[in-house]
Amino acid sequence: MTQARRTSVNHIVKTLSRAQSLVDLAHYQKETQKLISMILRIGTDINKAQDELQRLKDRV
Repeated sequence: MTQARRTSVNHIVKTLSRAQSLVDLAHYQKETQKLISMILRIGTDINKAQDELQRLKDRV
């Protein structure tokens, strides 16, 4: 695996890990506005991760 692919995969893994942390946090979070803001931010990260995965898939 090339360094660029390795970097992309690492970014995706980190993004998914943050998403899981957000889901865990949602179970305990009481401040809904803060939670909504965090969900929107992680949604953007997930979209970026999907784009990176698609680019990797297209290269293979």
